[in-house]
Amino acid sequence: MLAKKERRKFVRFRPKDGTMAVNHHALGPVMNISMGGLSFRYMGEDETKPVSDLLGIFLGSDDVLIEKIPTKVISDKLVSQGSTFMKTSTRQRSIEFTKLTQSQRSSLKEFIGSKTMGTY
Repeated sequence: MLAKKERRKFVRFRPKDGTMAVNHHALGPVMNISMGGLSFRYMGEDETKPVSDLLGIFLGSDDVLIEKIPTKVISDKLVSQGSTFMKTSTRQRSIEFTKLTQSQRSSLKEFIGSKTMGTY
């Protein structure tokens, strides 16, 4: 049997606990991160709700903030359904970083090098 070929261009890393992704429409923990993008969970009703294409990454315990990262949504999937009286569900969104500035690229590289806990 042939091994499954890895489609990703960049190695994914597990961020330190407390690393959050935030934009105008969603806030939630980062599940994995690479130089090419990240995946985060958030509370939401469905994937059709508009989401800003600018994202921030922060880790409050280490005073880290990378702002206004341009992104493109790659996938958005349901993780767990909310209860019947609460329509909000947990979703996981995977995004690709697009058009990073040199400063953002440098900050991201430094973040991955010092604020992650190994590969995913």
